[in-house]
Amino acid sequence: MLPDRNRKDALILVTEALVLSTQTVAEKDVLLLMLSPRFGRLSAVAKGGKKSKRRFVNALEPFSHLRVHLRGNKIGLCPFLDQADLLNPFEGLRLSPLKFALASYFCELIEIFFRPGTGKEFFPDLLESLALLEETEKYWPLLKLHFELTLLARSGFLPHLSSCARCGRELSKAVSFSYTAGGVVCLICAEENDIRMSPESLAFLRHLTRLSAQNLNRLRPSAENLRQAQQTIEKFLLFVVDREINSLRILKEML
Repeated sequence: MLPDRNRKDALILVTEALVLSTQTVAEKDVLLLMLSPRFGRLSAVAKGGKKSKRRFVNALEPFSHLRVHLRGNKIGLCPFLDQADLLNPFEGLRLSPLKFALASYFCELIEIFFRPGTGKEFFPDLLESLALLEETEKYWPLLKLHFELTLLARSGFLPHLSSCARCGRELSKAVSFSYTAGGVVCLICAEENDIRMSPESLAFLRHLTRLSAQNLNRLRPSAENLRQAQQTIEKFLLFVVDREINSLRILKEML
């Protein structure tokens, strides 16, 4: 990280950031995990943040869009949050249980997929998804699926959907999805544990990977195609991370 300016012997860094999660430490301090378009995933400590309401008004909340001023005397150590300018509180995401649960899922996925210092290229996607979710929860299943596909693509795990993931053959109407092969497979290559997928669901997934989040409201998939696509990609994502996702469990308990 390069300093924006020096104050005594401290490095002062200024960047936009989205708050992924917060945690109280040492009773009165707050540890923030954030995603930045400059530095990717990063952490910072707000000294006295638990009690200093005037200094960090509404800034130390999940999903807040900030301009943060970070101070650190030693590179490699967790910096301190000197100042946080609130750009967008995304308060609407915290007022709706469904929106809160889905936004928490988005942020937890960022924490899982990106190591510290990585993921800066995903900042615009997360910002756009949070803004669309705050605007309406009407299309939340499509937004969830689109976010998962975009995240898988950005991290190099987008499932293979154009031809058989095992033999490369062109796909006939009947296909299966293989978690171990990383995508759709023809019936010749399909194995016992692979999941059958309708051609309509496959076509829907292919179309979704080429669509921007802003255009999701134009989609009108059938309930069955959406259900099959959702289940397939969600299970594939869980296969990739190989761990439980707490916010996903909470989201599913709400539905």
